[in-house]
Amino acid sequence: MTRRRPQESYQNSVAGPIYQSASYYFEDEDHVRAGLHERSRPAGRYGRYSNPTWLEVEAAVSKLCGAESSLLFASGMAAHFTTFVSLLKAGDEVVLPAESYRQTRNVFHHILPKFGVVVHEISIRDPDVFIDRLRALGSRLRLVHLEMPSSPHMYLIDVAGVREAVGPDVILTLDSSFSPPPNFHALQWGVDLALFSATKYLGGHGDIVAGMLSGRADLIEQVRWFRDTTGPVSDGNTAFLLRRSLYTLPMRMATANAYGLKTAQYLEAHEKVTKIYYTGLPSHPHYKLGQDYLRGHGAVITFELGLSEAETAAVVGRLAVPYMASNFGAPQTLVEQSTFFTYFEYDDAGLRDIGVDRSTVRLALGYADDVDLVIDDLDRALATA
Repeated sequence: MTRRRPQESYQNSVAGPIYQSASYYFEDEDHVRAGLHERSRPAGRYGRYSNPTWLEVEAAVSKLCGAESSLLFASGMAAHFTTFVSLLKAGDEVVLPAESYRQTRNVFHHILPKFGVVVHEISIRDPDVFIDRLRALGSRLRLVHLEMPSSPHMYLIDVAGVREAVGPDVILTLDSSFSPPPNFHALQWGVDLALFSATKYLGGHGDIVAGMLSGRADLIEQVRWFRDTTGPVSDGNTAFLLRRSLYTLPMRMATANAYGLKTAQYLEAHEKVTKIYYTGLPSHPHYKLGQDYLRGHGAVITFELGLSEAETAAVVGRLAVPYMASNFGAPQTLVEQSTFFTYFEYDDAGLRDIGVDRSTVRLALGYADDVDLVIDDLDRALATA
């Protein structure tokens, strides 16, 4: 007798259930043929390949991004690495911004070259120079990876200009973790694949680690094979929590945008702040690009105090509201002294290369905190700087 699990009594639930199963059974030979061989009947196979809760969140992210297809991963970096390994081969030439996330730079500079990939790193501080250098590389390129905004300086990119410069055949990938929809819709500007650390704004509660990839179905299918084979997958509970979070994303981003702009305007006017990087301020070097591409500027603000690293640490240490931690998009406000957290392994030459001053502070406002209390806290900490 074939074993069967009892049918659910509550299949009419509004919220889809959490599927945690490692295995999926078949009723008979015909079911195997239809569900596995022909794919004419929806059916699971094994927990590394698919999960109904994954499928639900992947469909939701595709709708959010205007994508043909999406894939869920165990983390944002798992999504990045699997994408690049899937689409690149020995001899391919690629470009990434010099201001990319440090772990992304590690993938490009220390891992992909082991497979024969040729990497070109170009600064995006001057958007016109970036595009000119892309044109100079011309048909040699297989893939250009972008990040918008970049951390910690929130630099932007003329994405449409990049697409025009490289032509239709070069794959464009873009890390949109800092600017998810509704703030920015990367796929509308010629990007083939949008990548997200879903740990950040998409998840929005600081309680999951996940990654998403959205875009062209033909490219997604290439990546899917690598994901299913190598296994950087998420679990059903994480997928459920991410799906739940997407319902509130527009409201959370509206709060993030409002809190970010208000706090950035306060910091820009403060006499102890020497530089501030927030794309919603006219003082940002890429403000015009922000007006063209972004519908909101988020809740992450980077500023410099013109102090030594030790003096900057004293200011950060006086803050009482933010947690001293690395993340953004969470309910809680978080703060990090950049050269003591993210870039603590960099020497002075390395910091100069990426343009990070020893007095750099990155503040990620939490939507559950009272923004006025955060500003009062900053005022107290800066008073004795």
